[in-house]
Amino acid sequence: MHIAFCTDGIYPFITGGMQKHSRLLIEALSKYEDLRISVLHPHTETIFNSPQITEIKLAPLSTDKNYLVETYRYSQRVEASLKKLKPDIIYAQGLSVWAGSKQFSDRLIINPHGLEPYQALGWKNRLIAIPFKWIFNYLFSHAAKIISLGGKLSEIIKQHSAHADQLAVLPNAINLPPTAADLVRNPASPVKVLFLARFAANKGIDILFNAIDQLAASGQLSKFEFRLGGKGPLYEQYLSKPRPANVELLGFVKDEEIDRLYQENDLFVLPTLFEGMPTVVLEAMSWKMPIIVSDVGATAEQVDQTNGYLIPPGSADALVKALLDFESSSASAKIAMGEASYQRVTDLFTWDAVAFKHRELFYALKQ
Repeated sequence: MHIAFCTDGIYPFITGGMQKHSRLLIEALSKYEDLRISVLHPHTETIFNSPQITEIKLAPLSTDKNYLVETYRYSQRVEASLKKLKPDIIYAQGLSVWAGSKQFSDRLIINPHGLEPYQALGWKNRLIAIPFKWIFNYLFSHAAKIISLGGKLSEIIKQHSAHADQLAVLPNAINLPPTAADLVRNPASPVKVLFLARFAANKGIDILFNAIDQLAASGQLSKFEFRLGGKGPLYEQYLSKPRPANVELLGFVKDEEIDRLYQENDLFVLPTLFEGMPTVVLEAMSWKMPIIVSDVGATAEQVDQTNGYLIPPGSADALVKALLDFESSSASAKIAMGEASYQRVTDLFTWDAVAFKHRELFYALKQ
């Protein structure tokens, strides 16, 4: 079966969740000898080393021109290539198959990922999101299948797709760290809490600091050590403020340092306001970390009471309650939560498992 995988950028040449998803999913699919994959991308570099993969290198988007106009022009180049390739299945990341999408509707799979335009915060961002929502609604009406990462994202797609049969739930995934299975956790006191994300309002950084202030006011902050990794628009603001000695700002964290942080800390926290299915949570789970995360996007697919806490988005009170509940739990209960995280990733969120489900979808659509 011939699969055309269409994207406007692939990791590491463009960074981001969708770009990394493209790279890892293609690599996992290339293990199947019955799949021939043509990858359409805008890079001059050769990315993949597999006899199953042919790379179609297209002219990239111009970064100094209107993004939506350039995206449409790029999709026209994708359309021209697809007409020549005549693939059995077209898998489109984001808006990469926009021009001429109607002609491919019997074999077009669209993955809109985190559906950010439908979850925009504030009137300014909602205004910016309007044309993106219109375009996605248009593409949804022409797709044979629309990928949802699960959870609340499925409900958003159902509200905006032409019919329920279009929905296919296929989660995000990771490759398991080879040494994680042997990790033995020894819960510490104070609890070492890790946050890894951009210092931005949508990631809930202000909610986290609000929770820290509440713990300090109630005399319970000494039960925790907070290590906050990442940079972003609010980083300098929080760096310049006085903060307790047990709240450490790590700044930008290099890839080679991230696994060490997962291993050295006891609890992962992400009080985000909207998400798709955050890779960082899957990574933390793969290192046997219990999780506190907001109930947004597809996070309910990742976390439940067995491996952590789902809290209402925007609630510092709920975050404080979850932190204190975890801190007061027994060592055996904390270890069990971490083991549940690892088992959940192993069962549901590896690239081998997710690629297998994609292959099943391809064959079901071709019938």
